[in-house]
Amino acid sequence: MLKIYSLLILMSITGTEFAEDFKPHLYPVPPTNENSLFYVQRSKNTNAIVYDLNRMPDGTPNPKNPINIYWIRYAVDSAKEELSYIQQKYAYGLVSRPYNSQKNAYVLQFVSYDKKNFYLLPTSTPKKYAAFTNINGKLAELKKVFIMLNGGTFWFPTIEYIEMIGKDPTTHQMISERFVPKR
Repeated sequence: MLKIYSLLILMSITGTEFAEDFKPHLYPVPPTNENSLFYVQRSKNTNAIVYDLNRMPDGTPNPKNPINIYWIRYAVDSAKEELSYIQQKYAYGLVSRPYNSQKNAYVLQFVSYDKKNFYLLPTSTPKKYAAFTNINGKLAELKKVFIMLNGGTFWFPTIEYIEMIGKDPTTHQMISERFVPKR
């Protein structure tokens, strides 16, 4: 416990988001259910932003708002919490539009980074949907996004890299890709 407090004090004194030896692979993994799509974690703390399918009564995505987004505050009390207006509109929210006029298929983009498309698509399993994106040149089912922060400000954080982790739908192998976001 003392080690955790020391790390927090060090972070507040130095302005460093996390010590160099942080281990994102040891971060808590949000629980999954039939609506789980993917989650985002950052080097700032162990909290997770979770992206779930927002279903209509018939099981299809809600066309007005196909994704439900919320925090799991692991760094505080592991409670579920809605995103604030600013977080939704400027950071972690998604913009969605129909994908090529296909029924129940959507193109998604983060409000904070529109240079990468994600696709909400039905899978071969009835009433199952997944989020897909290009990872290392392959269309993969997105499972996790990790954002390595390195200073900056509240409105303009410095992103060292983004790592996307997903599952190859053909081989079912986990694949990942790191990239530096283009401004």
